[in-house]
Amino acid sequence: MVETDRYSESKAEAVETLREQLVIEGKLVGLYDEHERNSENKAMKRVMLMFRLDSQRHINIIQAAIEIIQGEEVYIEDRGSLKETFKKHLELETKSLKMANDVLKNLWVDENEGLKNLIQLWRDDEKRHHSALKTITSKPYFRMASNDFVSMFRDEKFLEERYRRSKKFKEKHESS
Repeated sequence: MVETDRYSESKAEAVETLREQLVIEGKLVGLYDEHERNSENKAMKRVMLMFRLDSQRHINIIQAAIEIIQGEEVYIEDRGSLKETFKKHLELETKSLKMANDVLKNLWVDENEGLKNLIQLWRDDEKRHHSALKTITSKPYFRMASNDFVSMFRDEKFLEERYRRSKKFKEKHESS
């Protein structure tokens, strides 16, 4: 039972930290929004919009993490449509990365540090999106013990089924 208490405390601590970050991200959204509304410069408005949207994205990431920690289960079938999106994303991303790299080679862009940085942010976001989609479509969303050597040699489908059976068994015995 001590182990269960330790994991419960750990989950509660993670949720608390993430909720604190939600407050921070909310404040950032407000700051970017205010600067965006008060600026007369179209380019600066877009930069502030870019950062505001990033913070709003962070809010969604953090909220999803909280939901998973609190028991929302994500299985292979839940990620099926995401895998289709990932395939389409790869096709479009290849073109986007080529275009970004071509623009970065442009002499005028290369000599304008601020503009060059914006283009690099775009390119790097595309790379990050690819990595993130690949990861979230291929990783399990349940805790595995570090000493669980069976998990090293089995596929995700087997592990999810084992997790489901274990959960069902635990729920049955807790209600008895």
